[in-house]
Amino acid sequence: MALVNSGVLILDLQGQILSVDPDVHGILETGDELQGKHLSELWSDSPLPGLWLEISQSKAVSHEFISTWTAKPKTLCINAHPYRLAEHSGFLMQIQDLTAVRRLESLEREFITNVSHELRTPLTSIKMAAESLQMGAIANPKLKDKFLSNIQREADRLTRLVNELIILANIDEAETSLHVSSFDLFEVLDDVASTMSHHSKVNDVELVTDYPSTLPMMTADRDRILQVLINLVDNAIKCNRPHGTVTLHAHIEGEQTIIEVTDTGIGIPKIDLHRIFDRFFRVDKARSRVTGGTGLGLSIVKDIIEAHGGSIEVNSVVNTGTTFTICLPLKAKPQRENTPT
Repeated sequence: MALVNSGVLILDLQGQILSVDPDVHGILETGDELQGKHLSELWSDSPLPGLWLEISQSKAVSHEFISTWTAKPKTLCINAHPYRLAEHSGFLMQIQDLTAVRRLESLEREFITNVSHELRTPLTSIKMAAESLQMGAIANPKLKDKFLSNIQREADRLTRLVNELIILANIDEAETSLHVSSFDLFEVLDDVASTMSHHSKVNDVELVTDYPSTLPMMTADRDRILQVLINLVDNAIKCNRPHGTVTLHAHIEGEQTIIEVTDTGIGIPKIDLHRIFDRFFRVDKARSRVTGGTGLGLSIVKDIIEAHGGSIEVNSVVNTGTTFTICLPLKAKPQRENTPT
């Protein structure tokens, strides 16, 4: 899908519209026939009539503005140039809809700001913990364990962020590629619980495990599945409330693995549910600045799950909690698989 829609008007030397590219009607959202009209007649509250003075002086004109007459405001750009062709002279006016481009630029600026914050926070914590150890805390066993634990936790946070950025860098170049192997699903779930246990305690959230120890072997990309579950549990903890609960549940239905991550947190407004897996989207930007997040995690989670031939759904009630449900085949048939060379 093109980010920029573009159309062309051809004007005579007096400013009358001689020809109209069909795309112009969609961009300007006009139901009227433009051909035969004078440029100065179009939308008196827009820059179009005023531009005729500059254009008529045979100047090349470039002007960007926000439309006020369209159903939703659009960022439009007009480029006009005089032309001479055999016995015909006039002006070519290109009209571009840059709305999607400007929105993408805004998202990229916000993303850079978010990533800078996400990198700075754990680096600051690691630096402070290291300095405390150097200043004598290493001699106190209790303090030493505390600061080393902080360093480990923040290093893990940095690793997760870097992994997200690596996936993002490759996401537009090719489908998510997988390294498929056979592994014990029970061990992966236990790894998730062990990895996130300290995080849950620090946030005063109880992490509950609810899955049998007799789960079958699974064929998939173990590291990616681990990444998905850690991401979901991490979000569930951060978006919870004090004394809340996060439950990691799993069971088998036929040849499918069903994994659920349920929290008793703040929930997701219904209006945001359809966008929850969109890249860069964050439900509550103010809260995200406090709890962290680049707006990439859930988008990457969905990419990984779908690359395995699975699906993910979300159900949520505001002020009650949220459940993410993953359905994965026990023997994944990935869309794209990395094979050893």
